[in-house]
Amino acid sequence: MNRKSLSVSVGLFVILIIAMTIALVLFLNADGFSRKDVQRYQILFDSSIKGLNVGAPVTLRGVKIGEVVTIKTRLYHNHQKVLNVVTIDMYPDAISEQGKSSDHNVLGQLLKQGLSAQIGLQSVLTGLLYIEVDFFDSLPEMQPVATEYPQIPTVPNNLEEFIERFESINMAEMASSLTSVLDNLARLTGDDRLNKLIDDVDTAFVSMEAMSNEMSSSMAGIRSEFAAMSQDAGEVTALLKTQLPAAIQRLNETMLQFQETMSSAEETLAADSPLMYQLTQSSKDISRASRAVDDLADLLQRQPDSIIFGRQSGDAR
Repeated sequence: MNRKSLSVSVGLFVILIIAMTIALVLFLNADGFSRKDVQRYQILFDSSIKGLNVGAPVTLRGVKIGEVVTIKTRLYHNHQKVLNVVTIDMYPDAISEQGKSSDHNVLGQLLKQGLSAQIGLQSVLTGLLYIEVDFFDSLPEMQPVATEYPQIPTVPNNLEEFIERFESINMAEMASSLTSVLDNLARLTGDDRLNKLIDDVDTAFVSMEAMSNEMSSSMAGIRSEFAAMSQDAGEVTALLKTQLPAAIQRLNETMLQFQETMSSAEETLAADSPLMYQLTQSSKDISRASRAVDDLADLLQRQPDSIIFGRQSGDAR
């Protein structure tokens, strides 16, 4: 390798080292706040904190404002108590207050107002924990022991309650119950009556499928008949639309002629019409002629020879 190639390799190596250093600085400062101004606190837990590791985040309403520095278990002889001591670093410049300067002690003010800590679960799959600080509804608990740094009170969380309920489950009893259920299920599946019931149900489903196919074919025939009836009804409707108006018009004309005929008949047969007057006179003449014929018949009956000799004067008639 000549001197020129060696110089290029060394230069590339130096550039790579500088780039990695810059990337590391950016990564360490990726939280968005300075790590120079740090306030250290301690949190004491009297329960298991398995899953909480050094470097775990400390968050406020989901925003990281610090991290776990150390985790130790400490025995307090005066109180005969074993506590898990978690030391955290929080960064005041991660929290800003409106109308206040950047050097204002925001964390101290929040602690005076009731800020407390609670264990949270980062992921169900990994089981890793983190610390959430906030104003919780539960009453904060402060451990009555001396601490190296200011102590943040704690509140119980749902995770601890879930673990307590899970640990209170009688696994042996649950396993026995599950075994009994499995035995009953095995006996049930091995019963011939159940197999026969399954066969009957299968046969019923086959019959229902055949019935459904038959109904489908029948419905197809009915649909074709209804289609033919609908076509005939359409033709009748079209015929009525074309022929019915002409028939109605002819019927109207006939009714008008009938009305005119009836009007003429009423005028002809009226009591004061000439025809009725002539009919009345003719009936009167016919009545007189009829009486004369009756008188003549009576006279001939009494005096048959009167037609030759004339009527006798002594006849009163």
